[in-house]
Order: sequence, then structure tokens, then C-alpha cells
Amino acid sequence: MTREGSAPRDRLRLFRRIVVAVIIASFGIAALGGIVVLLGGSLGDDGWRVLSTTAVIGAFSIAVLCCAALAGRRLRVFGIVGAIVSVLSAGLVVWLIWYRGPFTPPFDALLELTWSGIALTVAFAFASLLLLLADRDQPAVRIGLVATLALFAIVLGLTLYAIWWSETIRGDTFGRVVGVFAILAALGAVIVPVVSLLLRAPRERPAASSAAVSRLEAEAAHRGLTPDQLLDQLLGQAPPTPGMPTTPVDPR
Repeated sequence: MTREGSAPRDRLRLFRRIVVAVIIASFGIAALGGIVVLLGGSLGDDGWRVLSTTAVIGAFSIAVLCCAALAGRRLRVFGIVGAIVSVLSAGLVVWLIWYRGPFTPPFDALLELTWSGIALTVAFAFASLLLLLADRDQPAVRIGLVATLALFAIVLGLTLYAIWWSETIRGDTFGRVVGVFAILAALGAVIVPVVSLLLRAPRERPAASSAAVSRLEAEAAHRGLTPDQLLDQLLGQAPPTPGMPTTPVDPR
């Protein structure tokens, strides 16, 4: 591999290491604070806030890792957007945990925005894992992936509607509809990866490199043969041409 070809891989590897390091460091600090609180006797309000912060950072760190799984792939922009949404949503949740101010009307909008961020984070995390199968060539996998992502989008849209316009919902029909689509989405999230494993395409055989082809052509020209004739001789499928050397190809 040339230096030019290895550079993107090196940058991708560095990016992944930075993401993992930041997540481990942040979650480690939060976990340490939680342990100190648990071993310090009575929890109190601040103690519960520390434990809640630890749980939130841990949960959203998993979501960021799910989104970061698309790094280096065609749909990496989707993963980047999902990671940003996850980080911002985690910040809102942690801020609300430590908020001590008055619950004035703007607070309601902020609360709705936070719940929307949580819903988007969950959707981005699951969708990012499913999009790892986007490069599969099996028609069943592609159709199932599109259908499952569409179900995820419907559930997300209904959830956001319930968050922002809950006062317009009457009766239990809306909840039943959300439940049906959520079950179908969960079913697709399980079936599509299983089908992709069962219908995995056979691994392609590596093609000859350009250097190997050049050496083969040079040796064939040296012997006065075509590359196909030389291959037939070397593989024992045809008798050697009279008067031609039969020395093996120089591997150097």
C-alpha cells in the first residue's frame, strides 16, 4: 500500500482513537464521581445528581460509539450528525439534572427540546448500526433495510409529534399506532442483520496485482508466447512449445 493510500486509513484510525479516548475519559470521570458518592455515606440531592449524570454520560457514550461505527464509510456524514446530536442532547440532559432555577414557561420548551434530542439520539444510534449493512448486495437485505429505516422514521416522527403537540392527541388510538410501528421497526432491526448473515455473499477472490500482470506479460514476451499460452504451460494444461525455455517465472 502506498503512502497516499494509507494516509486516509491513518486519519480514520486516529479519529476513532480520539473518540474512544474522549468517551472513556468522560465516562471514567463520571463513574469515579459516582463511586465517591456511593462510598461517602448519605446520598442527598447532589449525590443522586452525580449518579444520574454518570448514567446519562454512559448511555449517550454508547450512542456516540454507534454513530462513530459509520466512520470511513459512504454514509459517515449521517454518523457525524448523529454523534453531534447525541453530544448536544447529553449536554441538555446533564444541564437539566443540575438545574436549580425556576420552572418558568420557557423551561417547558427546553424540556420538550431535550426529549426530542433523546428521541433523535436513539434513532440515530440504531439507524447507524443498521446502515453498516448498506453496502450489502443482497436484494432482500436492501429492501429490508429501507423498510426498517422507513419504520424508524415513522416512529421518530410520531414520537416528536407526541412531544411537541401532545395536547392535540385524544384517546388511545395514537398510542396504539405508535406501538404497532415500533414493534415492526424492532422486528426489522432484528431480522435484517440475521438475513444479511444467512445470505452473505461468497468472498471474492483477490485479483492479480498490476505488478504481477506486468511480470507475466514480460516473461511471455521473452518466451515468444502470449500470456495465456504461458499460463497454460506453467499450469500444465499444454505441452511446452518446442525450442522455448521452460524456466519458471522469476518471482522477483
